[in-house]
Amino acid sequence: MSTDRYLTLSGESFGEVREKASKFQAYAFPIADEDAFKERQAAIAREHHTARHICHAWVLGNDGGQYRSFDAGEPSGSAGKPILRQLQGAGLTYCAIVVVRYFGGTLLGKAGLSHAFSDAAKAALANNTIVERIVLTSLGVRCSYAEVEAVKRDVLQQEGEVVQAEYTESCVLQIAVPRSAVEGLKELWERREIEVIQSDP
Repeated sequence: MSTDRYLTLSGESFGEVREKASKFQAYAFPIADEDAFKERQAAIAREHHTARHICHAWVLGNDGGQYRSFDAGEPSGSAGKPILRQLQGAGLTYCAIVVVRYFGGTLLGKAGLSHAFSDAAKAALANNTIVERIVLTSLGVRCSYAEVEAVKRDVLQQEGEVVQAEYTESCVLQIAVPRSAVEGLKELWERREIEVIQSDP
């Protein structure tokens, strides 16, 4: 997977497993940032206000480099980490899983808990759809009317898009292209005397 692309979840899904009368209810969903996670997690916690343990894990960053897991009072490493392993094992980022546990009266032990939390997370992921996203960088381009269709073709060939176009004495296009394509496009357009007027840092 290049740094231009990452895998995430298309929407929210639910999965449930039962282990010795304990219920493990898992919610898997995409998130843009930690604040978005906190908002959804709080809503799940309100919905399950009688549950003793609401555990979670999330992953952020185009490379999945930011992540966190939380055991919510379960034995250390028995809940959050097994959930996190499901996300990381699927190569996912910008998403989270929250697992709500309802105790059924029988102690499961640390190994049993780890297995149940992992299975619940896996069940939620199995009910979801994994999608590939492309990381785009914004560029502004000024060109002549004669060049505008060629510039649009260049952008489409790189899996980019024209976001906005203004036509006055010249054409000014706001485009979005994969980061790895930026330098090549700049060099190509420089040879054709097409001006890049601004770009994302």
